Amino acid sequence: MEIYKRISSGNLIRWSIFFFLPVFVTASEVSLQETVVGFIGGSAVLNCSSEEPLIKIQDIRVRWSHKDQNVYEIIKGQVSVEKQDPEYRDRTESFPEEYLRGNFSIKLNNLQHTDAGLYKCYIIEESVIKSVELSTQERQAIQIPSEGTKPKPEMIVMFISVLCTGIIFSLACLSKEFLTSLPMT
Repeated sequence: MEIYKRISSGNLIRWSIFFFLPVFVTASEVSLQETVVGFIGGSAVLNCSSEEPLIKIQDIRVRWSHKDQNVYEIIKGQVSVEKQDPEYRDRTESFPEEYLRGNFSIKLNNLQHTDAGLYKCYIIEESVIKSVELSTQERQAIQIPSEGTKPKPEMIVMFISVLCTGIIFSLACLSKEFLTSLPMT
């Protein structure tokens, strides 16, 4: 009877909300993490957008990091490479025309195996951290078709036969129409 009174009084419900709410919040943050796949030697765009567009260019301050390395930094709407890790120099670019719309995505060029991992985008003005997981893969070599994938000569002959039959039938229909349209003398 004592347990029933605790449940009905709401204490158990309040306690369970207090206990399980952080679990649900943490789970939803993990599921919102974006994953990007890029090929070695290629490029990948790592997305980062603020919830609301920023009004002034002076308000824009964003920092991208990877394994405690400074990948890219935007200060007062300008790209700053002073503290950029040398590993990312001349390989990163952003889209300045998108800053006032709240888009601080970067493009990482000439991908390397060491580029794989978790990237964090800090939007300082909003105290927001966005995470993007970059996965790198080797590009598949173009494979030469094996004997099993080459068209068989019988199929080629059949295709040409059907094509020729269609052309002959079309010409026959056209000539019949032409002959019936001529005036009789």
